[in-house]
Amino acid sequence: MELKTDSLSTEPKPVFLPRSSRFVVGLDLGQSTDPTAIAVLEKKIGVIDSGSDADRHCGLTAQLQKPASRIEVRHLERLPLGLTYPTIVSRVAELMARAPLCGGENQRPAELVIDETGVGRAVGDIFVEAKLKPIRVSITAGNDVTPQRNNRWHVGKSILISNIDALLNTGELKFAAELTEAETMKDELKDFRRKLSETGKATYAARVGKHDDLVLGVAIGAWWLCRPVNPPVATGRYGLVSNGRTSGVCIEPI
Repeated sequence: MELKTDSLSTEPKPVFLPRSSRFVVGLDLGQSTDPTAIAVLEKKIGVIDSGSDADRHCGLTAQLQKPASRIEVRHLERLPLGLTYPTIVSRVAELMARAPLCGGENQRPAELVIDETGVGRAVGDIFVEAKLKPIRVSITAGNDVTPQRNNRWHVGKSILISNIDALLNTGELKFAAELTEAETMKDELKDFRRKLSETGKATYAARVGKHDDLVLGVAIGAWWLCRPVNPPVATGRYGLVSNGRTSGVCIEPI
């Protein structure tokens, strides 16, 4: 095959070059009047290459590369009201059995992070019985991340939302243009409000009569993806546990 060198730009244009990726499914479990939301996020780890197309083609830009990452929302789904929890579990299991979420030769299986705050541990246990190995999150009013036993975490809502806010302002978080719930997600973000109490304590919630299920589905998935790959180990009540610190990521179409 003849190489057409005239098609390669000589003007440097930074590009993101992915090297590896991992998937997380964030699940905000709804109740009788709140829908359940599913968000599939992919974190790509790679480099920003500042060289020209021609030099990149010839492998001459190693010294012009710096580490970078992207989080892309690949799927957003709001389930109908009235579904039983076993039906929701079946839907999630079906989704996670598909490629690439099921994993492969060069792809680790997706991790499932569920918000069991309002529904209780019994519902989370159904996911365990289905062998989906959920990371179980209870959202709290504080500003801390506290690991519990049996793959459970207590995570302050301010941690989740500030992480999303950071991601929205740095451009690392992107949404696939074809998402059916993209407009709904935008509306939820607009309706989300930060309030300060008389003591200066911040709380976060959707406006009265509005939903925040898609925001929280994305938020818990992004929080898990933003944790350090090899977090520091701390001693907790139940022995050695991982630190739950988060870092930041932005929203714009992919």
